[in-house]
Amino acid sequence: MSEVSPRSSRPLNAAWLGGVCAGLADHLGWSPLVVRVLFVVLASTRLVGVALYLVLWLVMPRSTAGRSAPGIEAATRTGMRSAATELRPVDYGVAGGLGLLGVGLLWIIQTSPWAMDPALLASGLLAAAGLGAIWWQADQAASREVRRAGGLRRWVEPLMAHWTTIATILVGLLAIGTAIAIFVATRQQLSEVGRILVVLGAAVVALVLVSLPWILRVRQSLAEARDDKLLADARADMAAHLHDSVLQTLALIQRQAKDPRAVVRLARRQERELRQWLYGETTDESTLSQALASAALDVETDHGIDVDLVTVGDCDLTGDVTAVVRAAREAMVNAARHSGVDRVDVYAEVDPDQVSVYIRDRGAGFDPASIDPDRMGIRGSIVERVRRAGGRAIIRSSPGEGSEVRLELPR
Repeated sequence: MSEVSPRSSRPLNAAWLGGVCAGLADHLGWSPLVVRVLFVVLASTRLVGVALYLVLWLVMPRSTAGRSAPGIEAATRTGMRSAATELRPVDYGVAGGLGLLGVGLLWIIQTSPWAMDPALLASGLLAAAGLGAIWWQADQAASREVRRAGGLRRWVEPLMAHWTTIATILVGLLAIGTAIAIFVATRQQLSEVGRILVVLGAAVVALVLVSLPWILRVRQSLAEARDDKLLADARADMAAHLHDSVLQTLALIQRQAKDPRAVVRLARRQERELRQWLYGETTDESTLSQALASAALDVETDHGIDVDLVTVGDCDLTGDVTAVVRAAREAMVNAARHSGVDRVDVYAEVDPDQVSVYIRDRGAGFDPASIDPDRMGIRGSIVERVRRAGGRAIIRSSPGEGSEVRLELPR
């Protein structure tokens, strides 16, 4: 199977302007100087390179740091490492040489038969410079916190904190406006109405182009927030699974340490379950009733109690239904460990609108309000797991009256 190349991005820590050349060089495996020379040559040819650079600036996502090893990224998330990004300094000698090369090539082409209209050239350069200045601020604007203040200071302090950004944006807008004015002033063949329409159309296009980086930045922030939520849910599922399986098995191994055969049996079963969960290996459990029966058998084998299971109706074992089965298994384990009884009743019902599972014991019971927030058995492995699947878990219990866990999942 061929490898899929990762999407190229603009590394802002290595950017001279927008990071397009540095990103393309990293993606293609070329030298950044070669890419920059190519863009300078294209830019002097009727501003083709300028337009291409601006398009790639919008298309390529920005990145503030290079790729790190998973261990380093995990240490950064937990605060064990600094997330500071090292900026590469601009080589002003090379930058000056590239600028002189571009000016020389532009002068040669403008003195040739392929010369560009001077007014159109000036408009294009001014518009590109204005857009570049505004887009650069969209990339580089730091989200600095401003002190809370009252009265006029509440409005003045944000402006003072970002005055360089505001000034640069105003200069960029002025350059774009000047470019539009030069373009319209040199179009002598246009009527008065035509000039007004051109000005309005150019102004609308300019506003759209100016705001695009900020819109894309908001969209990227929303995508990152969605990815963070998915990652947090995945970590919560992993923590709940480890609590339900690995930690429970280790506790059982400690209790049965004097029985080598029992320890081997528990270790082998845990290895099989963990392998299936990690690598997605298929099992024979394809329906809700089969999965509940397997979970009840596991609880009976591990804890030496009877689980009376009754199912009415059945459904395929989807991802959400699997979450309900795992939550039901955790409820059975809790009843076996803490209720003090030798029998747990489990009732499952599947109707066209909802899947319902009830786990009932007539044991010691407990006060749900007294559960510590750091206890994963009920909150993480039952309530939150079913909630992430789109359902709800209802727990009813009181000391001396037993416990009932009701799991509901809409279909």
